[in-house]
Amino acid sequence: MANFLGIKRVRLKWATLQQGIVERDADGLYRPEIATAQWLRYERQNTKTSRRSELEQERVRLTRAKADAAERRLAQLDRSLVSTYDIVDLVKMVCLRIRNRLLTATPRLARACYQSPSAREATLAARREVDVLLAELAALDEDGTGRELKVVEDANGESNQLYQ
Repeated sequence: MANFLGIKRVRLKWATLQQGIVERDADGLYRPEIATAQWLRYERQNTKTSRRSELEQERVRLTRAKADAAERRLAQLDRSLVSTYDIVDLVKMVCLRIRNRLLTATPRLARACYQSPSAREATLAARREVDVLLAELAALDEDGTGRELKVVEDANGESNQLYQ
């Protein structure tokens, strides 16, 4: 019977004795028309179950993906998720402001050093100008354009999203 069904004898024995899938008649023999129908029914049920399980897994994966996308979109709308473009623009703006402050400080520094009568006076003047420059740079954030950004790690420990 195993050869007829195209399975190994051990498999047929398992299906008969342990699972009760294929039945023998009173003589202990298999009737081919009954055994074939029982085995085909068993195979069809397993195929449907595994196919259904694959479809269910795909549906769950797609549902999670949609929920994640909606969550990211809501985070962008309420500004708790800052886009990369906003960060790049902010960094460009801050760098340009620092550059402008440094360019305007250079002539003041040179003038202070040039007009000093001694090297000691030039050093003190340069330190004063650098202190003024640092105070100007520290004040850049006080005008309300600065934002604090921090990296928040997701459940996998990846830190690829920046939050305000």
